[in-house]
Amino acid sequence: MSYLKTAIAAFGETLIACHAPLYRYARSLSKDPAAAEELVQEVCQRALAAPHKPIPPTEENTRPWLFTILRNLWHNEVRRRQRWSSEPFADDYPTVSEPVDVEVDRKLLQSEVRHAIDLLPEVYREVVVLRDIEGLSYAEIAQLLGCPEGTVMSRLARARESLRRTLRTRTMPRKEVKR
Repeated sequence: MSYLKTAIAAFGETLIACHAPLYRYARSLSKDPAAAEELVQEVCQRALAAPHKPIPPTEENTRPWLFTILRNLWHNEVRRRQRWSSEPFADDYPTVSEPVDVEVDRKLLQSEVRHAIDLLPEVYREVVVLRDIEGLSYAEIAQLLGCPEGTVMSRLARARESLRRTLRTRTMPRKEVKR
């Protein structure tokens, strides 16, 4: 197999490996599963059509590039919607109602955390999703957001503190009344 065919195959494998993290990031930005899937598809199309792909195409050098494409597409979409539409974005993820067993409790906790992340301002939400959920390094996030690493670290610290406060108030155990 030629070097070019090997590189194309490796790029395809890397693209597939990055699909789930890209989807999670897109969903955190759009708060809508369908819009997130469309964003990821657009990222994949643009990445495959890009004349200057990362060479060699490894997950370490391709992943930040794909996240940058996704973020730019999202911001372009937001600007387009602000110009041409007054439709609000989807506000909430579906939530689980009554916890019945451990699995439901886990899903409820995930829902609470997801909702708390959604409440963060976008600059904080982005760094939490990119660092704590997607595992990007401070340097990769700084490059992606176009800011210094120190700014990423301070935003992340503020975001985590805000999440702690939000989750503490939302998940405080209720005192049972003895009868």
